[in-house]
Amino acid sequence: MENRFNLRLISKLEAGRMLIASFILFGIQFAIIGYAFFKDAGLGRTFLGAFLANALGGRAAGVGLCIAFDINIYISIFYNFFVEIVIVCFSFAIFLFSFNNQYFKFRFLEKLIRTSEKNARKYEAVIAKYGVAGIFFFVMIPLPVTGPVVGSFIAYFLCLSLLKNFLTVFSGTFVAIVLWAIFFDSLIGHLSKIQGVLAVVLIGIIVYFFRNIRDWLTKSQE
Repeated sequence: MENRFNLRLISKLEAGRMLIASFILFGIQFAIIGYAFFKDAGLGRTFLGAFLANALGGRAAGVGLCIAFDINIYISIFYNFFVEIVIVCFSFAIFLFSFNNQYFKFRFLEKLIRTSEKNARKYEAVIAKYGVAGIFFFVMIPLPVTGPVVGSFIAYFLCLSLLKNFLTVFSGTFVAIVLWAIFFDSLIGHLSKIQGVLAVVLIGIIVYFFRNIRDWLTKSQE
């Protein structure tokens, strides 16, 4: 009973510290975006868009956006890596609060955290066989349910220390971001060679959706 109480107390302390740290990181994040807007409006919009893309679509979306708007590959890598750190720290803090039934009363945020926790529980047994290496590769591989947030939850379930947890998760994240940056940079470099193919595909998609929308409108009028 005493051990269980101590675990709850530690979780509250960890959650509080993590939440404060995430707010500080958010402050730095928005200071970077603000400075980017001050230097160049286009750069500011790209940084803001990359932040939102990371939060809603994952690291590939953020990196791809930066590369597409001609941000230096090294800046793209380190900026998106920092964004991932901010997102993971905030998500992990909310996750820790969940163990004490102290979810923040935001339905959308609560749903995201619970979904990530569910995915973490789902893969916990498999990752446990490989330990730190398993978490590293789980975070690194580009699949919809993988990523640093779920990876940090799994590491917590496996009783890794906070330091080992974040070192493993952020290492895997950094490698993934580097690989995505190289991929998108190479893709943009060869884009001129496949513009015709992309144009045909784009026209096909537009025609397909146009027909579906037209059919839907016709049925609605009937």
